[in-house]
Amino acid sequence: MVTAVSARPTVVRRSVAAPRRQAPKWMQRITGTLSFCAPSVATRLLAYLFTRPRRQKLPRHERDWLLAARARPIRLSTGELVPLYEWRDQAPGQGVLDDAPLPTVLLVHGFGGRAGQMAGFAAPLVAAGYRVVAFDAPAHGAAAGRRSSLPEMRLAVQEVAAQLGPLAGVVAHSNGAAAVLVALSRGMQAQRLAFLAPMPDVEGFLQRLAAQLGFSQRVAKATQQRIEARYGLPFSALKAVNLLPQLSQTALILQDHDDPIVPLAEIEDLAQHWPGARLQVTRGLGHNRLLRDAASIAGVVSYLGAPQQP
Repeated sequence: MVTAVSARPTVVRRSVAAPRRQAPKWMQRITGTLSFCAPSVATRLLAYLFTRPRRQKLPRHERDWLLAARARPIRLSTGELVPLYEWRDQAPGQGVLDDAPLPTVLLVHGFGGRAGQMAGFAAPLVAAGYRVVAFDAPAHGAAAGRRSSLPEMRLAVQEVAAQLGPLAGVVAHSNGAAAVLVALSRGMQAQRLAFLAPMPDVEGFLQRLAAQLGFSQRVAKATQQRIEARYGLPFSALKAVNLLPQLSQTALILQDHDDPIVPLAEIEDLAQHWPGARLQVTRGLGHNRLLRDAASIAGVVSYLGAPQQP
């Protein structure tokens, strides 16, 4: 249920973060003990957990959505192959894929997600006149690999977008939205943006995750330094509000009031600092149900509007 819509929301600072999903007590005892007695081991463990997405079984409705797409692999500059899924108003097997180019909307899943999660947007966007494309990022969905991170996700987003050409729009979820923001700041071309439960501050997320799992904040900080050194990139370079001055696009941001992953206060701060951003707040959808909520999907399609033919 939608509870608020605002073009430039007035931010009310909250001292209470999003509800936490705590790890089992036995796990917290182990990680807490490691944090105190063997902080270097705890740091390596938290870095491992932070960069290893969990794969989940593909639900039947997502499988049906993907089977309706034209699928093909594309190769990234890293040598990795990722599956690309395309929906358009053309019967399979008829004509050449790019015989009649259409304005393209790219769907980007989040950390631990998959293209199928985003595919509920495909049919409505195709009906509106778009070509719709999604992909499984490395270590996600049907793609190979075991490790992923925001820098790696950004690279995948940017290279997929470059192969598709200038985009009419992007619909992105969670960490995928964060990756899109970084990619846009580095030259990715897209006209309109729709973000669902975006992740505006990876440092804050790491701190919350560490607390939920029972690691100390000292270990969380050491983990951040370890990951920054691995990628040669400070977390501050990935923070959304630091990237906004380099962006000119408008955006629709959908966020649930009780999202257990991303606090609403972070999203309000992002919208406040983003001229032209429109924040829409829901209740009862959490972090992932936005992706299959009919009203949220309709709102995104309406926001993107009718495509302009190339």
